[in-house]
Amino acid sequence: MKLEKVALTADDSAPPLSSEPKSAERENSASSSSKILNILDLFNIDRTTLHVQDVAALFGVSQSTAYRYLKELSSAGFLAQLGKGNYSLGPKIVELERLLRLTDPLFVAGTLAMSNLQQYCANRALLLCTLYNDRVLCIYKTGADAIRTDSESMPILRDRGTPFPLFQGAGSQAILAHLPAHTIKSLYLSSQEAIADARLGSTWKEFRDKLSQIRKNGYAMHTGKINTKMLGVAVPIVLQSGEVTGSLLMLTQNTSEEIDELGNIVPQLQAQATAISKHIVVLQEAQAARNP
Repeated sequence: MKLEKVALTADDSAPPLSSEPKSAERENSASSSSKILNILDLFNIDRTTLHVQDVAALFGVSQSTAYRYLKELSSAGFLAQLGKGNYSLGPKIVELERLLRLTDPLFVAGTLAMSNLQQYCANRALLLCTLYNDRVLCIYKTGADAIRTDSESMPILRDRGTPFPLFQGAGSQAILAHLPAHTIKSLYLSSQEAIADARLGSTWKEFRDKLSQIRKNGYAMHTGKINTKMLGVAVPIVLQSGEVTGSLLMLTQNTSEEIDELGNIVPQLQAQATAISKHIVVLQEAQAARNP
C-alpha cells in the first residue's frame, strides 16, 4: 500500500394562570444548573483552583450565589474545598474516571485492539481519540513517550484527557472527514478561518474535496504544525451504523523511509479500527442486557 501525503394532540384550553410562574421557575432552575456545571469547564492546566470571587465575576452573579454553586458541587464530590472560598477538583471525578475506564465501550475495545499493535510502536506512539463537542479528545495512549531522530528526541505531549482542535492533526481530520454532510457544511460556515489555518482549504469546494480525499484514502496524514519533523497518520473508527466514533492515531518521525513503512502499517491500523467497531457492538449489547 503506497501512501501519499494529503494536505490537508395538543390541549386547546387556556393554561392555568399559575403556569407562567412555574415556567419561569423551571427556566431559572435550568439556568442555575447549567451555570453550576459550567464551573467545571473553568478548570485547566493553568487554573487548578477557583475562588468564590472568580466564579462571581465570571458568571456575573453575587458572591452568595457563587458560593451556593460551589457548595453544591462540593457536596456532590465534584469539588474539594481547600480553604476559605478556594476549591479544586474533587474525588467524585476520580471515581467516575475509574468507572469510565471499566465501562466505556470505545476505551475497552480500543485498548484491547491497540495491544495487537504493540509490535509497531517502537519509536512510535499510538493514540485512541474520540469526538468531544467541537474538539477531539485523546482517551488512551501507548508506545513511545518521545520520538527519536538522529539529532533529537521529540516528546509526545498528548495523553489521556488531552483535547485537540477539530481541524488540526491527523487524528482529528480522520474523524472530521467522516462526519455527516450537513455537519461538515455547518462547520465550514462557522469556522472558515480555522479551516484555512489547518490547510484544509480556503473555499467550500477545497474543504469538501480535501475531506473527500481523506475518505477515499481511508486515512489522514498530517505533518506537525509546530514541529515539522513529527508525522501523524490516523484511521477512522466507524460504527456499523455509519457513525464515526473516533480514530486511531500513530505519531512518528517525518521521513520518506517512515512514510514508506507506514504503507505496511496503515492496513493494520484499519483492521484494528474495524475490530474496535465490532467489539463496541458486543459491549453495548452486553450493557443493554444488564440494564434492560
